[in-house]
Amino acid sequence: MQYIEEFLRTEDQHDIPLRLWRPKNVSQILVIAHGMAEYCERYSAMAEWLIEYNIAVVALNHRGHGMDCHEGDLGFFAESHGWQKVLDDLDAVIRYTKSEMKGIPITLLGHSMGSFIAQSYIQQHTKAVDNLILMSTNGIKYGQIKVAKAIVGLLKLIQGPKARSKFLDKMSFGSFNSHFKPNRSDFDWLSRDNAHVDAYVNDPYCGFLCTNQMWWDLLGGFISIDIHKWPKQLPLYLLSGADDPLGERGKGITRLKNNIQSAGLNLIDFKLYPGARHELVNETNALEVWEDIKNIVQQSAKVT
Repeated sequence: MQYIEEFLRTEDQHDIPLRLWRPKNVSQILVIAHGMAEYCERYSAMAEWLIEYNIAVVALNHRGHGMDCHEGDLGFFAESHGWQKVLDDLDAVIRYTKSEMKGIPITLLGHSMGSFIAQSYIQQHTKAVDNLILMSTNGIKYGQIKVAKAIVGLLKLIQGPKARSKFLDKMSFGSFNSHFKPNRSDFDWLSRDNAHVDAYVNDPYCGFLCTNQMWWDLLGGFISIDIHKWPKQLPLYLLSGADDPLGERGKGITRLKNNIQSAGLNLIDFKLYPGARHELVNETNALEVWEDIKNIVQQSAKVT
């Protein structure tokens, strides 16, 4: 196995932190887009397991995330056009992957925030990947998102783009823990595995407050997503915890599934894991999830 840490320089002089877990004989590739207020190295256990099946894993840290990010820039995409720059970074990573491992099927996995990045990405790059896994996601509620974006715009004017609002954090995640009382921490909604929750709580690169500008970029990105612009033949997979509050404990992710089917898209599988919460790859049934991801990735050779 070969483990590579690479930095890809962008046109605006940003260095994209890239991680590659590469087996000796690569048969498939999994590219990972991680979630908000976390980082790609947290997927290393799954990556090291997948390479035993000749699956290469490529992951990047989005702008404003990870240990290579300057402390003051945590939770900040860019001064302008942040969402598009994040999409362009992902495209640079996928193009790098194709140049390093030519002709091998690529599955893109987007978790949480990364799932929305992935949705925007396939909308702009309709032939870039062979499979798409949307994990721990939800359907866009455009009316609510537009109201939230207006609030963020006001806070940007009052507090500044780089200010960090506890109000926005509470507005977004404040109710997520309520179903899991009595709470051990503010992040019980992430997983039933207490060790993983504690590791997240104690990690300075997890759970930080994001800037007003990043919320502005993020919500604008959400509004731009239109499933009717997704490639019709791209195989899609939806994976969610049945108790994931982001997916409205099954309701929201089921609504997304129905919308995808109504749009005539190529939904191959939809799976709700009973009792599982938000971070499926760090759940008590993580091995089951890893196995399902492996099977999806291995199917890519057959699909393509």
